[in-house]
Amino acid sequence: MSPAPHPKRRTYLYKLTSDRGGAPCATPPEPGCEPILTLAICKPAIRRTAQPGDRILGITSHSLANREGYPLCAVLYAAIVQEGIEARDYFAPASPFASRPDCIYEFHQQNGRAAHTGRTNLHRSPANLLKDLGAYPYYRNGRVLLAHDFRYFGSAAVPIPPRLHLLYAAAESLGQGHRVYTAADPESLEADTLFRALWKLPTRHTPRHVDADAYDH
Repeated sequence: MSPAPHPKRRTYLYKLTSDRGGAPCATPPEPGCEPILTLAICKPAIRRTAQPGDRILGITSHSLANREGYPLCAVLYAAIVQEGIEARDYFAPASPFASRPDCIYEFHQQNGRAAHTGRTNLHRSPANLLKDLGAYPYYRNGRVLLAHDFRYFGSAAVPIPPRLHLLYAAAESLGQGHRVYTAADPESLEADTLFRALWKLPTRHTPRHVDADAYDH
């Protein structure tokens, strides 16, 4: 079903330089389970501020196009945020998300400090922990976004139609940061059209296992 417009919804736009299944993470669902996309690492500013109903557009970058042959200025994934949960819940030992490839941190039961689980090489550097979760004891970057309503395309990323010229220009000129548009912005109105088109396509899924030393957006 095509996502309906929402008067207070914001649209986040950013570029991805890597697509290895860690961010976003949208693994194939288990039998009888609903598919889910999570953003648990990278892009802390988006994870801190995005609210339920907000939309995220992950766009391919020049590095993905040049290094891995992805189409340029194309939608790698689109998602509608359902909720945001705290890191201590997402990365908890009994968390229902514990088996996901992006569930790479754990909290010490006695001192409350976070550490990498060591189960994967994904973001093993201490510098990544600071970016992903923030500083002890508050870990303000640690919010995780969940979306059940999403489309992930990966290497089959869908080019933004040139007729959506404002959104295309924004994606083309975007650097390492991100942009946010309110529902009244013309770029958001063009995003309405884009989301309707994307929701007519089937989603793909990210790998069940991710083991990468270099993974940085």
